[in-house]
Amino acid sequence: MLYMKLFKPGQIGKLTLKNRVIMAPMNVGGLNQSDGKLSMRGIEYFVERARGGTGMIIVGITRTTTEFEQDKSTNYARNTLADDKIHVSWMNELSEACHDHGAKVAIQLSPGVGRQAGAFLQSNSLAIGPSEISCFWPPHKKTRQLTKDEIHRLVDSFQAAAYHIRSSGIDAIHIHGHEGYLLDQFSTTLWNHRTDEYGGSLENRMRFAKELIDAIHKGAGDGFPIIYRFGLSHYLEGGREISEGLEIARLLEEYGVDALDIDSGCYETWYLPHPPSTIEPGFKLDLAAKVSAMVDIPVIASGKIAYPEIAESALESGAADFICLGRPLIADPEWVSKAEQGCNIDIRPCICCHEGCLKRIYIHKSISCAVNPAAGNERELKIHFSKIPQRILVIGAGVAGMEASRTLSLRGHKVRLIDMNSSVGGNFRLEFLPPFKSDYRRYIMYLDKQIRSLGVELDLNQEFSMEYLAAYDPDMVVIACGARHKKPDIPGLDLVKQISILEAFSAKGVSGRVSVLGGGLVGTEAAINLAHNGAEVSLIEMKNEVAADAFLPNKMHLRVMLDESQVCVYTNTRVISLTEDSVLCQNDIGDSIVVTTDQVVICMGMISNQSIENQIKNSKYKYMMIGDCVKPGKVIDAVWDAYRKLRYV
Repeated sequence: MLYMKLFKPGQIGKLTLKNRVIMAPMNVGGLNQSDGKLSMRGIEYFVERARGGTGMIIVGITRTTTEFEQDKSTNYARNTLADDKIHVSWMNELSEACHDHGAKVAIQLSPGVGRQAGAFLQSNSLAIGPSEISCFWPPHKKTRQLTKDEIHRLVDSFQAAAYHIRSSGIDAIHIHGHEGYLLDQFSTTLWNHRTDEYGGSLENRMRFAKELIDAIHKGAGDGFPIIYRFGLSHYLEGGREISEGLEIARLLEEYGVDALDIDSGCYETWYLPHPPSTIEPGFKLDLAAKVSAMVDIPVIASGKIAYPEIAESALESGAADFICLGRPLIADPEWVSKAEQGCNIDIRPCICCHEGCLKRIYIHKSISCAVNPAAGNERELKIHFSKIPQRILVIGAGVAGMEASRTLSLRGHKVRLIDMNSSVGGNFRLEFLPPFKSDYRRYIMYLDKQIRSLGVELDLNQEFSMEYLAAYDPDMVVIACGARHKKPDIPGLDLVKQISILEAFSAKGVSGRVSVLGGGLVGTEAAINLAHNGAEVSLIEMKNEVAADAFLPNKMHLRVMLDESQVCVYTNTRVISLTEDSVLCQNDIGDSIVVTTDQVVICMGMISNQSIENQIKNSKYKYMMIGDCVKPGKVIDAVWDAYRKLRYV
């Protein structure tokens, strides 16, 4: 066994877990039913992770009452409920199914979202808080301060919910005291301005948490395990500092919590609780280590512990007793079993894009995954063996082409994959992935390993031609030849030295003053990489923000990186013309701006490559187009297009 600590049983209170891997609590969005029950698809989603070897499954954000933050005229949405004995049935079904695979199950309880309430709740005066404070979305709206009687009713609801949870066969309760939600607001002076026994000193601000813990002990029994998640620091001016976080850890141990789940950040620093690919793996382990050094109860570490070697190191060093995996288990439900077998390269890595998970939840869809389209719909989207195996030629070894080849091979087809380049990955070839895209590097390596292991015949350095097609004579052709970058019609473009986008990402030999024209996600990352490699970079974007299409936590961290890299950012700015050493621009109020430059990078969108379709469409060959050659998009678009179409071939 490669990982001695990771697969050693561990204790949380009186509860024994078969290994040290815990699935982090995450809302599953549309997999929750409007009546507060977890749907059958939701149960299957969790059971799939239990089947893959996970030691404990935590169901995220279950509410204990519909009295608060709930419009009585509409159905309850987005959260499971434990406020009535009717919910014992779904919890029991989930727990029994997970127990069949040796996994324990916990339910995360939350008293409310508070100032993080959505615009609907704010507009209808349903947003609550410890005090009357500004909401996050938008800040000009205010919360209503909870009365002491209302706090007591929330506490009573926790006791009743704990009883139902214990009755159902669930193994533990996880308390959501993190990320600036209601319970975190009570504990933090930035948001808690009360002058009664629930405000002021730290002990007073933690009184609500203590009463909730006591209520769970009353409802579920003193021996029932309780885990408490909180951020050791918000990394926000006026928010919690690490020193106070450590004092909170001491108090929670005193209050009878059985384990501490350590995180960081809040909505203002959302890239910390939901780290993007641009943050290095294992970046929060020092926080868990600080808590481990001062408490005697188990500590659970979280935050991009996506790879077994990092998880094992955290346990070996004593930084933590358990590790919490969220998105990595969505990307690969067999993460644990593959790690236990030493098959790290076969673990499908999370690329931390948020496109398939958190973003889908925020637009009221079911949770899923950019690189695992079957996540959240395991039964319907399972790949089955084809009754009629075919010879299939896939053209283009980018993400769409490799996923197509993988899917077709799993279906039992004989696949040949060709590409004009000397390596796989398309625009994500390893030589063009900067250090802050290490998750993408792992993903390309994973796809490369999978197609080779599945017997895909890989033909690199091979241009497509009709003669080549005729010689292979396949039953079907899959075109995944991608898209090319647009060359805009800007006066003077031919006068200035140009760097290709791929050169910007490799940054070999690039120095001096560089202007990146186009501040979408690609342009923003190119600017950061150039700056990291010593160039003096300006980023020019027509819209009012850069990386506009990136999901919020990813975008927030890119802004931090731009500032740290000293990239000069021009938004609401249009490029008018170019000279040998300058970019003439105009902002949205008509002012002229001259940006001196030695060279430019054009990042103004992409155009689908349809040249191969034009050659094939009048031939005898049946074909299908997937990925960017249909419509330029993100990794999720390429993967989902390939997987969902080709699982029927």
